[in-house]
Amino acid sequence: MPQASAPSRPAGDLGAYRRRIGRLTEAARGSHGARPVGFVVTRVVTHWDTVGPHLAPSHVNPVERLEWRVHFDDALPELYCDDAAVRGTSALDALRDGRLRLGERHLHVAWLDGAEADDVWSALGW
Repeated sequence: MPQASAPSRPAGDLGAYRRRIGRLTEAARGSHGARPVGFVVTRVVTHWDTVGPHLAPSHVNPVERLEWRVHFDDALPELYCDDAAVRGTSALDALRDGRLRLGERHLHVAWLDGAEADDVWSALGW
């Protein structure tokens, strides 16, 4: 499986996460190996403030924001987040470091590139 590390960019730079797919693995209980559990999908979207009267609103103050979604391989529901934080930690920091903590689960992110990333994006991407 071809894997690429997260691009080394400053934490505030969202460019590396505009369209990314990462394979999530979790340490298997009772062994030293890791088992695949799902994927994380990221994108960057522009959020706008809406001001003015209801009949003629204006959209101002564009801000790019990271959105991410986790798709689990098993029957667990997908998780979606657009507040850019994971348990008080910046999602950018968590994703850049390759460690995503969701509840009691400590997941490792292995970023995918090339044909494999394109295939997963086709199946799970936005």
